[in-house]
Parts: sequence; C-alpha cells; structure tokens
Amino acid sequence: MIINKGRIKAILIKESQDIRKNTNVIYMYLLPIVLTILWERFIPGMPEGFALGFGLMFLVVMAGMYVPSMIIAEEKEKKTIEVLLLSPATPAEVFIGKGLLTFILIIITAIILIFISGNQLANLTLILLATALTSIFSIFLGMMVGLLAQNQMATGVIGLPVYLILLLVPQFAMMGVELMKNIGRFLPTYYYFDLLRLIIEGKGLGEMHLHLSVLFGSILITFFVLLVIYNKRGIE
Repeated sequence: MIINKGRIKAILIKESQDIRKNTNVIYMYLLPIVLTILWERFIPGMPEGFALGFGLMFLVVMAGMYVPSMIIAEEKEKKTIEVLLLSPATPAEVFIGKGLLTFILIIITAIILIFISGNQLANLTLILLATALTSIFSIFLGMMVGLLAQNQMATGVIGLPVYLILLLVPQFAMMGVELMKNIGRFLPTYYYFDLLRLIIEGKGLGEMHLHLSVLFGSILITFFVLLVIYNKRGIE
C-alpha cells in the first residue's frame, strides 16, 4: 500500500482549519492540563509522578479517542467526509490525515504536562515515546467509534463505556485491585500506565520490552480492524 504524503498533508491542513471552530475539541486538550495542575498543586501527599500519569492517561484516552470519533461522526452528518473518500485519497490516507492533527496536539499537550510536573524532564523522551504509541492506538480506536456511530450523540453512547474502561481499569489495577489487574492485562492502556511507572522509577528499556511490544501490536491490530470496518460498512 503506497501512502501519498501530499494528500495526507492536504487533509491535515483542512483539519487544522476546522478544529478552530470546534470548542468541544479544544476543551479536551485543556482538561488534562487543568486536572494535572489541580493534582500537582492543590492535593498534597500524591505519590511521585501520579499527577503526571493521571493527566497523560486522561489525555491519550479521552482526547485520543473522543476527538477523532467526534470529527468522523460530525463529518458523516454533514456529508463532508464523502468528499474526501470519493477523492483520489485512499481510506488509509484519509484516516492517517485526519488522525495526524489529533496526534500532534496530544504530543504538544503531553510536553506541557511534563513541564508542569517539572521533575520528569529527564524522562521526556521515553514518556513521549510511550505516549505517542498509545495515542496512535487510541486515535484509530476513536475512529472506529466514529464509523460505527450514526451521529455525534451516538459516539458517547458507544464510546463512553470503552473510554472509561481504558482510563479507569489501569489506575485501579495499579492500586492493587486484583480483578482490575486481571482485566487490565488485556488493555493497551494498562501497559501504558505501567510503562509510565517504570519510566518514573528510572527503569531501563530492558524492562519495557513487553509493554512496547503490546503497544506496537495494538496499533497494527486497530488500524487493520479500522480498515475492515470501513470496507464493510463504509460511512453509512
């Protein structure tokens, strides 16, 4: 499959123009910043890196999944996505182009969160690597929700239970809840949250092979399933 960078760039430019009009999307990037500041500044006695970990988890799950699902559903309602899918751009190029802006904004927001945390600047590269991989998985999953939903309201009905499971189960698992640990082992976000713990504790890459492998595998699987859903359902 040959990917045309020019077409992806054109879609990215279109998305960057559209996002300025959508305040709900902008709020999804502001919320993790606000929540991290609240945890970091106003709640004493938090474990090392907890505020940063919570903010990053909220960012990759809620912004990473909610934003692309809403964008896809909105364009389905307005019929504007039909123009893209009937253009020379392939479905893969459309999905990559539409997800690229979300990915870029997540990375920028993650950098802001790391600077807010302050004491994790030495781990900037590793944290961004883990965040980037998990974000790609989240974006593709969010696009699936957008394709399956009939409209923007339905994205919440379909997506919210998934978002909450991916967001909350890893955190309860890290608190020692055995049932959540057993469920979490099947969730990429569990490995992301644990990867953040390892990074903050100063562990080396040798202890992160399983986590990184799971994240890479999740990206491949979700992208393949996304294309299958589109090929079977289209945008109906």
